[in-house]
Amino acid sequence: MPRPLVYGNGQFLIAFDRRHQARDLFWPNVGYPNHLLGHFMRVGVWCDGEFSWCDSDDWDLHQDYEPRTLVGDSVWRCWKLGLEIDVSEAVHPDDPVFTRAFCVRDLRGAARYVRLFFTQNFILGQSDVGNTAFYDPFSDAVITYRGPVVVLATARTLSHGIYEYATGIKGFGGLEGTWRDAEDGALSGNPIAQGSVDSTFSISMELAPQGESVATFVLTIGDRLDRATELLAKYLELGLHTIAEDTRSDTTKWLDACDTPDLSQLSLGVQNLYWQSLLLIRSQIDNGGAVNAANDSDILETNRATYSYCWPRDGALVCMTLARLGKKEYSDRFAMFCNRIMPHDRPFLMQKYRSDGSLGAGWHPWVVDGKPEVPFQEDETALAILALEKCSEPLQSELWKTFGKRAADFLLAHRSKDGLPLPSYDLWEERRGVHFYTVCSVIAALRAASGFSGKSGSKYLDGSIQMVKSAEVAFYDDQLGRYTRMVKPFGESYERDLTPDSAIVGGLLLLQDGELTHGAESVAILASDLTVLSNIGGLARYASDYYFRKTDRFPGNPWVISTMWLARYHARAGDVDKAISLLEWAVIRAEASGVLAEQYHPETGDPLSVSPLTWSHAEFVEAALDVLGAMKR
Repeated sequence: MPRPLVYGNGQFLIAFDRRHQARDLFWPNVGYPNHLLGHFMRVGVWCDGEFSWCDSDDWDLHQDYEPRTLVGDSVWRCWKLGLEIDVSEAVHPDDPVFTRAFCVRDLRGAARYVRLFFTQNFILGQSDVGNTAFYDPFSDAVITYRGPVVVLATARTLSHGIYEYATGIKGFGGLEGTWRDAEDGALSGNPIAQGSVDSTFSISMELAPQGESVATFVLTIGDRLDRATELLAKYLELGLHTIAEDTRSDTTKWLDACDTPDLSQLSLGVQNLYWQSLLLIRSQIDNGGAVNAANDSDILETNRATYSYCWPRDGALVCMTLARLGKKEYSDRFAMFCNRIMPHDRPFLMQKYRSDGSLGAGWHPWVVDGKPEVPFQEDETALAILALEKCSEPLQSELWKTFGKRAADFLLAHRSKDGLPLPSYDLWEERRGVHFYTVCSVIAALRAASGFSGKSGSKYLDGSIQMVKSAEVAFYDDQLGRYTRMVKPFGESYERDLTPDSAIVGGLLLLQDGELTHGAESVAILASDLTVLSNIGGLARYASDYYFRKTDRFPGNPWVISTMWLARYHARAGDVDKAISLLEWAVIRAEASGVLAEQYHPETGDPLSVSPLTWSHAEFVEAALDVLGAMKR
């Protein structure tokens, strides 16, 4: 299920699914650890002797943000109970505090007595061992803690705080949790529980006929009990409404500071998705420099790992997009992150990392054909050099000495006699060989490295020029009339992988216009081979793509990244109308809140894999900027 609403500030992120359940909560790093890990925080309503969870089919939910903000603006409506609830929610831009304002409204024209129930099913530190939940009468809050993670949750109306509470055991000994206790409209009052625990508390309110009443939920998190309670006290004194106000102000200032061209020539839908994409990208970036691919734990259902990692590939491309808008601070932090994580004994970056800098889970073997080999994707190291090129001075010069030069020297040395890179894994992380996209990224990186080095930079430029010549020979197939995605040296010639792959389009975008001579015809053929000929449309990643495959009728599922690559190529070639039609495709595919997934079902259009995917949003922004650039020419 997608995450149509996410709220984050660089140290704290909370994400909600389509039924408005909080399913992911990260602190003190965006991306790790996840203190919900797919479990839930949910809301229930009791009224007139009836109870309903707001994520049930009793409720119609419309989820959205206020325009150009990460302040939630959603409406929940339940005809069964005759109630409507407006929900406004936000994470503070500086502090790890989340608030939700519930404006509950009667739809029956009768006086009503309503209770709202809030459940917390935390897995603090990604473990259900040794958690404690208790009611704290001093702060009038339910607190859950485990080691250096303390989460405080409470609610207030204008006149009073928590009405009832319960803590208990969940997922152990046959016990489901205190959320079951809520379904009769009353809670047990059990004050403390340890082990695998959850908690539920309620507040009460009275509604006049056609009247409304407001309740505010607040959650804070810290490394000690006193710090979590101090945050609560701080915002109770300031007024909980200041959290959303500060968020509105912060996002407005941040967007206004982006060096964005005039968007008025694009449709309102494209404009809105552009601004929301920037904010969603920002929410996925940790203050320490890691750019998370996606923070959506539902992917655990297919593999006991997630996308809550920083791939240097994604991170570099995303930061290059932000640098294009004048936001070089993200390239700065990312480059410092790369400098920190690069192994001392190997001058290249590994597949992926947690946001705390430790090595992420992987699947590439360290033994190939019976020989030891360190697995890596060479494009990631190359792209990190391109991100370094976007850094501000003097940091750029400093990091070139400690990180960039080591990486560039490795790219230059890690070549075969023909000047092409030696085998590594492709950007899709599936095949080992010499890949068109990797070659393009190394060409661009070596060219960038030559600019860092003054007179001594000629060796990098020479290597880049030689690689262009070799790529033209190795990857172009006369019979197909296009470039191929991968080659393997085979005697005096090359064994080519002829599978149509959108990565070829992505690779061409890294090069200078016309640097490889068969780009236009290659893209035209690939667009024909990979377009999903259904009412959904879009461009598949590659032919016969297995990942989340739903039908054999099409080459694969349409991916946002692939489709935006094609849009960008059309824009750079001057075909603005084709590029705009693909931008509009993304607008149609996005959630009402602007969230884009990785890929979509080719027949139903349902989002597949994870969302929001940070890379998807970055490519959409790049495509919009390329279209605007083409309009000026």
